[in-house]
Amino acid sequence: MKRILSAVSVLLAAILLISSALTVHAEDDPPSPPYTVLGDIDQDGEINIIDASMLQYFIAELNELSDDAVRRADANLDGGSDVLDVTHIQRFIAAFNGSYYLGLDIDQAKADKLSDEQAAKAAAEAKAKAEAEAKAAADAAKAEAARLKTNAHNARTEYRAKLKEILEKEKQAQASSLTAKKAQIDQSIKNFTKIKGVDISEFNGNVDFNKLKKAGIQFVIIRLGYGSNIYSQDDSMFEANVKKAEAAGMPWGAYIYSYALNTTSAKSEVQHTLRLLKGKKPTMPIAFDIEEDDYKDSNGMTNKALHDVTATYLKGIADAGYYPILYTGYDWLTGPFNTKDIVGTYDIWYAQWYTVMQYNTSRVGIWQYGGEVNYLESPYISGLSGAYDKDYCFKNYPVLIPNYGYNNHAGLFDKKLAPTAADYSDEDLYTESGEKVPDGFNGVMGDSFRKQFRK
Repeated sequence: MKRILSAVSVLLAAILLISSALTVHAEDDPPSPPYTVLGDIDQDGEINIIDASMLQYFIAELNELSDDAVRRADANLDGGSDVLDVTHIQRFIAAFNGSYYLGLDIDQAKADKLSDEQAAKAAAEAKAKAEAEAKAAADAAKAEAARLKTNAHNARTEYRAKLKEILEKEKQAQASSLTAKKAQIDQSIKNFTKIKGVDISEFNGNVDFNKLKKAGIQFVIIRLGYGSNIYSQDDSMFEANVKKAEAAGMPWGAYIYSYALNTTSAKSEVQHTLRLLKGKKPTMPIAFDIEEDDYKDSNGMTNKALHDVTATYLKGIADAGYYPILYTGYDWLTGPFNTKDIVGTYDIWYAQWYTVMQYNTSRVGIWQYGGEVNYLESPYISGLSGAYDKDYCFKNYPVLIPNYGYNNHAGLFDKKLAPTAADYSDEDLYTESGEKVPDGFNGVMGDSFRKQFRK
């Protein structure tokens, strides 16, 4: 035991010796006794490693401190002396932060700490209040944004509902208006009598359309060419005649003279037609002019070939959205073309230079009543040279074609809704000689003709 105490004494002496060299002065002039400086455990006027060592020994119960020394040892002012106080003293000696109020009078240190704690508490409370206010403001802003979003959603919903209601009413009004418009258009087709026109080609030369109009000509059918889709077979006056017709405000249609011997050639004639009509909007039909000639005779064209060629062309033009019409005469209309897919489907441009139509059916939309030979009037037109092919049109094509979307027109109604001759077969029809027209051919065409010629 004596040896242990002797060793401790030696160690303490060594520590005291070393501490004298490492002393950190809290102040240049230490306060006079009694020393009440916080952290100066040994009351020597300095806070140094001796104070830390004494506190360590005290904590380890190797020695005891007086009550006043214990009071001074509470470096962090937490009401007890423990290893944290040692750490604070050591940091103070090493000039680290976190030493609290060491080197101050204990009462003053406690007062300063209390003031700092109150200030910190006030700052924390202010911060908490600011955060609470900020959160409340954010919550209010969020709630307002949600309210505005809900209101905007409700407004959009209400707007869409009202817009839908308005659009529905407009749609119904438009449908009603279109229904009334269609009825009006269909009635104009039914009540139509006839208009007078000519068909022209490059052989008529430079036609003066003003003189045509002055002579009472109300429409024109313009040759676009002949045969297959070869540029050299375009009518040299087609483009010029189209421009002059449109400048004069005259409804126009077009025709191609056919040399097709088979369906392949007929398809080429379809392409010939479509090429020249591209981008144009005629309001009269597009005609397939097929006539007996030496070329067809010399190639031994059969009735079946005539039928197939004609059906191919007319269907090709119809499939392209144009309004087709067949130009031909009585023999072929009652022969190879007297089929459901030709006479039973398409309008007829009937060629007969005579005083009456011997083929007077509801399918006849146009009658070519004269050319070089004309039994109804002069073949000539005042102020123009040469004879003209003259025609009567019994169907209101200038109204029907654009309104039902044929010939590149936008149209108000679907083509499927377009009225046909059968829609107006409300009475028996007779030729001028008094012969009754078969019931299957009753309709607006024959009716129009009867009104004009059977008095």
